[in-house]
Amino acid sequence: MIRFTTIMEECRDLWQKFSPHKRAWDEWDLMYAFHDQATYTFNFMVHERDGKPDGLIPLVYDSSDGSHELFGGCYPDSRVLWINIADFPEYFAQFPDKTVLFDLKGAFVDEVLAAHPQYQPNFVEEDDQFFLLPASFGYDFVNHINTFSKDKRKGFLYDLRKFRERNPELVSSEDDESELFIKLSVKNFGADSDHSSEAGKEEVRRVVRELKRSGYLRTLTIAVDGEKQAVSMSALYGNNWIALYSSSNNDYSNLGKLLNVETIQEGCRLRVGEVNYMTGMTWKKAWNMQSVHCRTMRKPAKPATLPVSPAA
Repeated sequence: MIRFTTIMEECRDLWQKFSPHKRAWDEWDLMYAFHDQATYTFNFMVHERDGKPDGLIPLVYDSSDGSHELFGGCYPDSRVLWINIADFPEYFAQFPDKTVLFDLKGAFVDEVLAAHPQYQPNFVEEDDQFFLLPASFGYDFVNHINTFSKDKRKGFLYDLRKFRERNPELVSSEDDESELFIKLSVKNFGADSDHSSEAGKEEVRRVVRELKRSGYLRTLTIAVDGEKQAVSMSALYGNNWIALYSSSNNDYSNLGKLLNVETIQEGCRLRVGEVNYMTGMTWKKAWNMQSVHCRTMRKPAKPATLPVSPAA
């Protein structure tokens, strides 16, 4: 049978019981930093057999749009549900309408669909999670750049060298630079920015505020001619570096490239095990990052997009 629990203390205990505690996203303290207490309500699904819990899907209810998603929302990636795959139909039947499970690990979804192919239409959205393992290039990203093709490597290093001739000022800190990030994002993309709306701005402020309060925030700013023109804000949890927010003034060619390189180098200097660049954005693939395929589940299934017929 399946039951739901909304009691935070019980949810935390269940999380501790079922989590494999292998990745940063497996840890309650980090995940709670992404949990908007004003909007989200715990609604964990617990599968029991003979009165004992034997599976968990950590759902939360989003009161802003009436949907359910996994604890931590859309930030964590390559997630695996802590269930017996044979029980998936039982869970699915009790998922509330408007349930979205973002960026599940592709290999896990493959197992689910091999056992239960009828759910294929619910898993049509795909993406890739990108990451780097600094030990594989001796904790110096330049060694990774040296694996690029000759022409690509030459151009890449030239771009960095030319920008450094401007003597940019790089500052690493634990400061909350959410307002700088929002300003740069809106400047670059206007109304198309995810952070142009008040809700989008407040989401960044809330997450960064919680990461700072918890001691996980790591910030890098780059100033040009004395004015900050780029910022990245990451989460450092244990041996994991998670690159969350990054923006640079697009008026400065190759500033974004320098920002990303130096963000990665900061993780290398701390000798982290993984630099997680999350999902999306083609430049990550172009930089030869490793990747894990991800798929999102929706109930109900997302309507299929019909091809547009050419005009007669």
